[in-house]
Amino acid sequence: MKCKAYVFANAADYDIDDIRDIITFAETPSKAKQDFSMETGIHYKDIRVQRLPWADKYESVDKIPVKEWLDHGWRFTCNICGAIIEDATNFYINNEGFYCKKCFDKWEEENDS
Repeated sequence: MKCKAYVFANAADYDIDDIRDIITFAETPSKAKQDFSMETGIHYKDIRVQRLPWADKYESVDKIPVKEWLDHGWRFTCNICGAIIEDATNFYINNEGFYCKKCFDKWEEENDS
């Protein structure tokens, strides 16, 4: 059975950082709930999942292109200034995280010295 993409649908009900951004690939909704439960510590019966059919073809969170995320309403936050990144042309990444263009240019300048 092919895995499908799921997101933690009732994340707003919890005060845990980053659970809004959790996506998992699983064969069934039950398996997705189990993954979320193990990752967050929230009881299985309290978790609701929602399908993300647009992401199925990537088969892994790491394979989803930034533009695809942005085109489907997801946003990234700059690790330096906290700016919301909503455009792929303003999105930069390195081994330390996500950056807006301004912060990435500054980071590059500091690391070229």
